[in-house]
Amino acid sequence: MKRVGGAILILMAGVLRAAPLTYLEQMPVDTFAKMRETERYQLKVAEKFYLTGEYKVAASEYEKFLTLYDRSVGAAYAQLMWSHSVARQRKVYTAIKDGFQSVIDYWPGSHEATLAAYLIGKSYHDIGESENAEKAYARVIAAHAAHHVAVLAKWDLADIHRVRNRPAERAKLWEELAYNTNRDGLNSHYAVQASRFLAEHHFLAGNFAEGLRALQTTYKDQGLVNAVHDIAASPIHTLTGTTEKAPLGLKVADDANQFMRAQAPVAADDASRQRLRACYYHIASLHHYARRDKEGLEALDQLGKLIGMDDGIRAKVAAWHQARARYEEARKVYAQYKDPIAGQQAAALSFREEGKYDQSVAVYNQLIVSAKDREGEWQQLIVTAWRYARKWDNAIATYQVLLKVLPERSGDWNWGMGECYEAAGKNGEAIQSFRSSNLFPGAYFRMAQCHRKLKQHNEALVLYNQARAEGGVAPEAALQIGYTYEEAAQMENAIKWFQQTCKLYPKSNQASTAHAHLQTKYKISVTLGGAADK
Repeated sequence: MKRVGGAILILMAGVLRAAPLTYLEQMPVDTFAKMRETERYQLKVAEKFYLTGEYKVAASEYEKFLTLYDRSVGAAYAQLMWSHSVARQRKVYTAIKDGFQSVIDYWPGSHEATLAAYLIGKSYHDIGESENAEKAYARVIAAHAAHHVAVLAKWDLADIHRVRNRPAERAKLWEELAYNTNRDGLNSHYAVQASRFLAEHHFLAGNFAEGLRALQTTYKDQGLVNAVHDIAASPIHTLTGTTEKAPLGLKVADDANQFMRAQAPVAADDASRQRLRACYYHIASLHHYARRDKEGLEALDQLGKLIGMDDGIRAKVAAWHQARARYEEARKVYAQYKDPIAGQQAAALSFREEGKYDQSVAVYNQLIVSAKDREGEWQQLIVTAWRYARKWDNAIATYQVLLKVLPERSGDWNWGMGECYEAAGKNGEAIQSFRSSNLFPGAYFRMAQCHRKLKQHNEALVLYNQARAEGGVAPEAALQIGYTYEEAAQMENAIKWFQQTCKLYPKSNQASTAHAHLQTKYKISVTLGGAADK
């Protein structure tokens, strides 16, 4: 069986190409090469129906192949695909007994028989018959130990053990996949994921050494350091969250951090300093997951002594304080930045996070003085602060400043003013701002929404009808016309437009909404094509 690029390929219309089928649905290239052109054509016809979801027709076409070419080298494949087609029709037992099992019985030494053996287990697994699935998977592993289907069977068995709450059995399968699997192109994903799951399993059990050993099958150097951090973090946080298991979690954190320190290089050049920085950031992070406040800060301080304190480390220290609502401590650190503009900006954001919006804006106003060339940036952050504070008049005033500072983005600023006016209940002013934004067709909907709030239904209808000219939003406009008539108590017109939405745009989400609304509110049943059901 020939493999190209780690995947089985299939030849269609004389051109070698990657088949749009999964591994379990593909034919070996060498088998296809031995087939006659008429046989290939029949398979191509069947595959076309299969790929478009017409499984009943596909099954018929694969059965036709078996009738016409029962002695073909492609017969086993046709039987396999007939089985897939039947299974896709949810006739799983028929697929198993009359399909996959027939492949094994009539073509026992074929590639398709090997796939069929696994597919019997998968079929049982898919319908929740775990006991039968386990038996089938066990047979696959015993009969095809070196084949990719054995890897797939072990992976699925691990999932069954998860459902049945058998952690020890699940971990044993992960061990087989991580330690004893040939990591070629097909198997690699499963072996890598198994090593990660196995590591997490051991970390949760408090066994750092075994978790590390599992990861070493996949990673090395800085990749290993990163993997230890990423996978140990959650178990450490989980364990330290209970009084009973906290000591276990702290031990894993200590072991992991000891490993990190051992991997940290001497800061001899820029590259080694970057690796050292990464190690200590991981150490501080794991202290965070272990719920250790002081130790995390100490790790960052140690890093500063090793490579020199810089704004990157200061940002980590400030973020540490800020995450614990120690905003004043964070701002003390921001004040130490070598880049004072970045420090002030960070301080302003901390005020906003704390809910002190006036102080946040005050800092941005200072930045406008000290970094005038970036006024547009600061004004945008000011308007964001006022919107967080729900101080709509202040936000509108800032948008008006932005119209002068960054006039090329006037559409965005008028849209923003429209949103603020609408939030403040000033719908008339909102309509004018949305119109000035020139951001159509979205502006049609926002203006119409404001008119509806003002009970100006006719004006809203005019806007929705204008929006209908834009093909992409036409279904939504039609639906909203129906709702607008409903709000105006013109129920006959409302029903008409809900039906129109179903008729004109039957495949849209809006048609489904209109269909459901007609049934629930008006007790009218229609097809999504618009006609009444009889």
